[in-house]
Amino acid sequence: METGRPTVDRTLSSIDYVIFGLTLLISLLIGVFHGVKDRRSLKGTDGYLMAGRTMSAIPTGVSLAVTFQSSITVLGVPNDVYLYGITYLWILMSMMVTFFVVSYLFLPILYNLKISSAYEYLDMRFQSRSIRLLTTSLYLITSLLFLGVEIYAPSLILSGATSIDLLSAMLSTGLICAIYTALGGLRGVIWTDVFQGTIMLIGMLSVIISGSALQGGFGKVVDIASASGRTNTNYNTDPRMRYTFLNLLIAMPVSWVGIFGTNQAQVQRLLSVKTRKDARIALGLGLFGICIYSVLAVLCGLVASSFYGECDPRLAACVQRPDELYPFAVFNIFYSTPGLMGLFLACAFSGSLSTASSGVNSMATVIMTDFIKPHTNWSERVYIWVAKGVSIFCGCCVLSIGIAASVAGDIVKLGVGSVTAFVGPSLGVFLLGILFPFANIWGALFGILCGFASVLTMFFGSTTLDRPYHLNGFLNVTAERCPSDCDFSMGSNITYVTISQTENSTFVDELHGIENFYALSVYYQSLVAVVATLVVGTVVSLLTGGWKHRNEVDKNLISPIYEAKVLVWAMNAYHKSSFGKPE
Repeated sequence: METGRPTVDRTLSSIDYVIFGLTLLISLLIGVFHGVKDRRSLKGTDGYLMAGRTMSAIPTGVSLAVTFQSSITVLGVPNDVYLYGITYLWILMSMMVTFFVVSYLFLPILYNLKISSAYEYLDMRFQSRSIRLLTTSLYLITSLLFLGVEIYAPSLILSGATSIDLLSAMLSTGLICAIYTALGGLRGVIWTDVFQGTIMLIGMLSVIISGSALQGGFGKVVDIASASGRTNTNYNTDPRMRYTFLNLLIAMPVSWVGIFGTNQAQVQRLLSVKTRKDARIALGLGLFGICIYSVLAVLCGLVASSFYGECDPRLAACVQRPDELYPFAVFNIFYSTPGLMGLFLACAFSGSLSTASSGVNSMATVIMTDFIKPHTNWSERVYIWVAKGVSIFCGCCVLSIGIAASVAGDIVKLGVGSVTAFVGPSLGVFLLGILFPFANIWGALFGILCGFASVLTMFFGSTTLDRPYHLNGFLNVTAERCPSDCDFSMGSNITYVTISQTENSTFVDELHGIENFYALSVYYQSLVAVVATLVVGTVVSLLTGGWKHRNEVDKNLISPIYEAKVLVWAMNAYHKSSFGKPE
């Protein structure tokens, strides 16, 4: 395959720069506004970190939706639609499961405790700060990795579309994010999320409408997608394939329950509203919003891939990595529409900024709540200034990780891997505490460590694995009619070359032993970690005398499911077995 193909030069127009610049400016001003408005607040750090627990359901729900609808969704999912088809839409089924589990298992406990850090629950439940600090530390590490990818991805697009170099793009947007997050606190972050979520919605709709018009209507887009197999669902039951309906139906609910039930960024928002009923409404709105953004991302992928029906840009050497497919379509095909490229940039950066600001704010909250306040006795005014300083520091750390992430690829895999590295073990230890009264600190510690070790083993094992081609699940592509100058605009149909996609793929006949474990879809990482945490946690708890002290647990810290005796039969079975020791 030839390399070094020339590409057409697409530059941003004045209106593109105005739209993108205004998005950043308004985001900054929202933070400044709430920083000035709340500077005399008498609610102290609770007002700054938790918005005084007076937020209403609608803006909080929007914030919940856009916090994880990041550049991974805006940029990565459309790429994956071209590579794998619309199987990703099965994620919608997981939203219903997530709502019921979080609403009836986690919210009744966490909201009534009036905590600021989700990991305070672990301290209360297991009567040990060690498990709380361990979980908080793991959260901070994995959040830094995830947010670093978030800052890097849209900055790469900005540097490719303008004369701004990658480092400058990351520094400028990252610092703006850190500043408005530090100034506005949680209230400022939530309202900035509302604005950025609106920009994301407009940007994605603009690509869909503009692209469909260029193709002669959305019906034509669907026809092209159907002919290439991109409207089909992958019903393969092999868990080693990345996208199958079974993977998303079974594994994805575990990740989403972990995110909304135990992740600080989401839990903090649910705990900032006025009542538990408002929290449930906000949760429902947030999950519904995720469904909307997911559908729009898939439609963007169908529209973009419709222009690649007779030429895969990778085979034609117009792009080098799968992550570049969707941005290439927007900049290379839709450039003639004034303002669309600027709106696309604003959409991509809004997804990144909303996630980054929420992450930075939540990291500052757990650092203040779990590490600083328990060891100090300062005034509320001092705590607020320290919290702002911590926010700036976290933002700078995210920038540093983002710069390091510039050498990596496949942002969906990196993003999902960073999240599941923590979400699985975290969900496991929360379930251990909520569902099993006999679980003790030793079970929690060994459980979460084993869960974390299992997901890291999967993640790093998969990065060095040569997968058989049939497990990739890639859809068929062609390079029969590629434009000579990589110009995929209407009317450019110059035949270039025909190349089979598999010619440049690594061939491995079959996987053996532990390789099959490494090859599991990235979406199974959370499920594996939850199972490992629960199994090890329950066994260790029982072996270290947890059964004797099961009745000493505060009933406010365990689920009503246990009180309804749904799980009591298992405990009694153990108690009567030769392994149990009667009191």
